[in-house]
Order: sequence, then structure tokens, then C-alpha cells
Amino acid sequence: MASVNESVDGEHGQNGEGGQSAFERYLDTLPSRPEPGRQLWRDARGQVQGQYYHCSLTSVFEPLVTLADREVVAHEGAVHTYAEDGVGLAAWKLFAMAADDASLVSLDRLSRLVHAINYFSAGGGHKLVLNVHNRLLAAVADDHGAAFRRALQSLGLPLERFVIQVPASANDDLPLLLHVVGNYRRNGFAVSLQASDPAEAGALMAHALPDWLKLDMRRTWTDRQLSGLRASAADAGVTLIGRRLQDELSVERLQAAGIGLGQGVVAGAPLSVRELHATHDETSKEPA
Repeated sequence: MASVNESVDGEHGQNGEGGQSAFERYLDTLPSRPEPGRQLWRDARGQVQGQYYHCSLTSVFEPLVTLADREVVAHEGAVHTYAEDGVGLAAWKLFAMAADDASLVSLDRLSRLVHAINYFSAGGGHKLVLNVHNRLLAAVADDHGAAFRRALQSLGLPLERFVIQVPASANDDLPLLLHVVGNYRRNGFAVSLQASDPAEAGALMAHALPDWLKLDMRRTWTDRQLSGLRASAADAGVTLIGRRLQDELSVERLQAAGIGLGQGVVAGAPLSVRELHATHDETSKEPA
């Protein structure tokens, strides 16, 4: 994080010389190839990559859509890696390389920062969901989200466009979960939680009141349970989302229960930075 804050001039996104924003000025400072002492660089395709050991990590973005017409309303960032031999590591293997808490915190923040920079440089126009690693929750003693907030503000990126997604493993420790959710909210972030069964979903709504609550549709949910959760969510002001949607039957069941958002195979494949940029260019074209 320090490398970003030290490289950005000016105040929180104000335009500088030539009308450039802090974000645009920062992008111009990035090297075009990996350099010693620099965590980030921008390749010939325009995507930002982060260096971690002998791997380069960059972003793909999974769409979150309205189920009725498949209109994109958000994207969720995920790690995509490269290595010198051309074969990258799976994301979980990359994080497993972080043997101590300090390395894990650094990698987790680096990946979120790479996603944020790639999303906004590619013209991403929706909310961006960013995951935090389960080990980070205990590794950071307090004020979760403060360092990431400062980095985004230094780049002039709007906090209201970001949703922090807490791992489902945090549901097993309610005091820690509530502490983490409160920290991220105090730092200006919306929060997404994840549930795998009706009891867990009900408890999360009752105690944590997340902005978003994602339901794992690989698990068994009855129509009555889905409808009941939808009614409870409406009363609590929580947005429900079906995740890991594998087939149209799951989509139909969610819609019948009044749940209108989802992600997964039926919602569309993850987009690379270049594909996201192309999508932005297409939607930005004026009618002939």
C-alpha cells in the first residue's frame, strides 16, 4: 500500500495539470515491465499486474446480473496469475505461499488494489465486489479496511462503488465477524456476507445486517425457505443474491421467491481486463 500512496500526487482525485485526475496521473507513473522495488506495472494490453514472488497477478471480473434480463449490476474481482514459464498458480496456492501474517496481509491488499485499478482503468461502471482472505481477518487486529480506504482515496476512487466480501468461514466466529463488518462500515465500505443454509442466512441478517447477503445455490433451499428469507431481507433492508448459479431452474426458483440478482455460470463468464474494456467501449458508443 505504501508504494501507491507515495506515488500519487495531489489531493484525493482532484485534477492536476492538464486536467488529469490523481488516478490518471498514477497510471502514467506505472512502468511497462516489472521493476525492482515496484509492486505494480502495466503491460502492453493496458492491464495492471502485481508482483508476488515469481508470479504476476492480475484480474478477472465475474458479472453479477439481474435474473430477469441479465443486465450487469456489479462485478466481483478474482485473481488470475502468470509465471515466468507461462503457467500461473491457482489463487489458493498463491495465498498459501504467504507463510506469515505480514506476507498474507500484503498479498491480500495487493490483489484488491490490482482489481480496483484494473476495474476503473477499464471503464468498469458498476459496483466492484472485492474478497478478503479468511486469514486476514485475524491477522489484522483492528480497523479493517483503513489501509485500503486510504489507498483508494489517494487515487481518487469512490468508496461507494466498492463492496467488501467477507469469507464464509468468518460465520463460525460471530464476535469476530461483527467486529470486522463494523470496521469495514466505519471505513466507508458496503459489506457482503455469504450463507450456505437458511439458519445461517437468518442469523447473519439478524446479527450482522449486511448490505448484501449471497445464498450458495449449490446447497438445498426449499421454495418456502427462499420466500421467507426474501421477506426477512426486505424488512431488514438486505439485498439477497443467488451465487454459484449452475442452471436455469435455480434462476426460476429465485425469481419465484422474489430474489432478482445472481451470479454464476448462467450469469456469464468472468471477463479479463481487456474484455471489460471492450464491453465499456461498446456500451459507450453513440447510436448511429
